[in-house]
Amino acid sequence: MPSLSAPPSVTTKTVPRPAPDGMGNGLFATEAIKVGEDVLHAMTPFVAVLDSPRLDDTCAACFGKRQMEGTVDLKACTGCRVVKYCDRTCQLKDWKFSHSKECPIYQSLKGRVLPNNARAILRIVLRANHGKYNAQELELFSSLEMHMDKIQENKEQQERITLTSKSVKEYANVPMSVEDIAQYAARLEVNSFNLTTAMYDRIGLYMHPYAALINHSCDYNATVGFDGEELYVKAVKPINKNEQIFISYIDTTTPHKVRRNELSERYFFQCLCPKCSKGLDTAEDRFLESYSFESADSETALETAERQALELMKKASESDSNPAESIKDLESALHILHATSAWPITRQPYASIRDQLILSCLSASRFSEAFIHAAVRYLRIDTVLYSPAHPVRQVHAWVLAKLAIYLSQSFETHPDDPVRLEEYQLNFHFILCFKKLVAGNFAQVNREFVGQGLDPTQLPAQTLVRQAWGEIGEGGAGCLG
Repeated sequence: MPSLSAPPSVTTKTVPRPAPDGMGNGLFATEAIKVGEDVLHAMTPFVAVLDSPRLDDTCAACFGKRQMEGTVDLKACTGCRVVKYCDRTCQLKDWKFSHSKECPIYQSLKGRVLPNNARAILRIVLRANHGKYNAQELELFSSLEMHMDKIQENKEQQERITLTSKSVKEYANVPMSVEDIAQYAARLEVNSFNLTTAMYDRIGLYMHPYAALINHSCDYNATVGFDGEELYVKAVKPINKNEQIFISYIDTTTPHKVRRNELSERYFFQCLCPKCSKGLDTAEDRFLESYSFESADSETALETAERQALELMKKASESDSNPAESIKDLESALHILHATSAWPITRQPYASIRDQLILSCLSASRFSEAFIHAAVRYLRIDTVLYSPAHPVRQVHAWVLAKLAIYLSQSFETHPDDPVRLEEYQLNFHFILCFKKLVAGNFAQVNREFVGQGLDPTQLPAQTLVRQAWGEIGEGGAGCLG
């Protein structure tokens, strides 16, 4: 399959081949790959754009990488005022990549900002029509599934793609037909990644046609991460030579029914992976089997609790500007699930609510509370939801350790001046690239303790952890779970 070989900007230990079970093409290992090693590294995206809310606080060229390294005062493009950059270096880089073509279009919109998918399609169309892609990249992109027949069955989705394509055609003023642009849009829709920071916060969308050849499994052996504009696929399980590479397109910590619905609605397939073949016999669903329903109303009570918790979670996300209110809503959500006496702390949305609560506590400078929830998350939840090498566990371990250091030093803070964790010199590349796994991560933190003259075994934070476990052991954990 020479036409689907990796372009020069990609280094990889894979080769494309037809995949079994009707999965189209896939990537297969050309050699044995150890846990933590690179499966694939794409140095430049085919297209990457920021989500609209992140245009004000994230560099549109390095996607926040340089901001993580120190304080940066972003400057808006003097032409369109839509995108912002760290400095002239970032500005010139993005100008050369694509912004020189789109800047006049943004100016003509007079303050209106296109949605992220429209900006991404516009960028692809402009780059393609100005010869910014080589033939190999375009051939790879054209080989991707677009599921146009399935999209046409969804009237709302079809209308959205058609409207976007007509707008891009008008703005770009290129000889491409609306139908061809719509095919670009369809491929982008089903093959893009969530562009994230090193802390796995979503900031935009990203597409690379070679990486998009990787198929999905809820029982995946690799994960995707980003270091600015660079994409990394890392092994989280040992991968044998000729074994297919799998990543997860969705959050696989959710129950079986949720996963299947999301994959069907967004990606148009039914997952046949080993995890899905177990049905409800997994950690995400098994608790239902041990729960004795006294009547049909009992099952409804669980569904009601889940709905109420999700509504509070949504409300909290909408009130981010008021962390105290968000904390109240999220704590209420945890209490609702806890009150069912049948909801494990590892079952969603319990875990996601706690993640959001930790962030809200940090925003409100309530660091002791954040520490307690971070300890519960890392020691009780992550061990069930993620493999030891998963990058999310690495990030959560670092957050817990940094909070322990912070609390041990008894820093004085003001509620209006919350501490930002990234200011404490995290080596994000260390986490992203799996230079060390869990043991190494804690070794790094231990060195940080020792370097500051602290004994990590004698921290006040240790008392907080013991107190939290005491509450859990006595069944009085409340919102701790």
